[in-house]
Amino acid sequence: MAVVPIVSGDIDSLVLCKILNNERQEQHPIFIDFGQISSEEEWEACRNVFKRCDLPLPERIDLSGYCRSIESGVHGDCKASYINAFLPGRNLMSLMAAASYAHQRGIKIIAISLLSEKSQQFPDQTEEFLVNANFAINSAFGDYITILTPLINFTKVDIINIARWYALPIEDTFCCHPGENGICKSCNARKAVVDPIDGD
Repeated sequence: MAVVPIVSGDIDSLVLCKILNNERQEQHPIFIDFGQISSEEEWEACRNVFKRCDLPLPERIDLSGYCRSIESGVHGDCKASYINAFLPGRNLMSLMAAASYAHQRGIKIIAISLLSEKSQQFPDQTEEFLVNANFAINSAFGDYITILTPLINFTKVDIINIARWYALPIEDTFCCHPGENGICKSCNARKAVVDPIDGD
């Protein structure tokens, strides 16, 4: 089976692709550049960790105009906040881009690394969103495309533990959603999870 996973420089998508690789899925990963301030660092981290882990290198999809057109903190200075880090429509756009990429190649499955709703920060991370998005995609393409979410029952702590069990290079991953209040929610959320585990 061939699948198009949506990837970034973060731990979640690395674990997603490692799981797909272990299940011997043929992968065609895509990295979507929305024009976020950290896109270059994230792209570099993504390529580096995928290469180190012998995973297929992702193809970069340029949607960099999105951040310039939609008001959000993710294209400003690197001072992220929980509220301003929300880029409206990001996950829907990601799924549409993955579905388009897959459709052109005759692939019927896409994958996204959404976690348990216990880890939810934004409204486009819920199971309800996924069901509605899948209906919209199938209607838009006149075809049946499946959205895989292998991590949907896992929390961030679970993902860190899985990554360590697989001996993945967590320290080389990178994901930052810049906002405006001087505190990076994504980085702090990750630090809050990683540091206690390191202290065990």
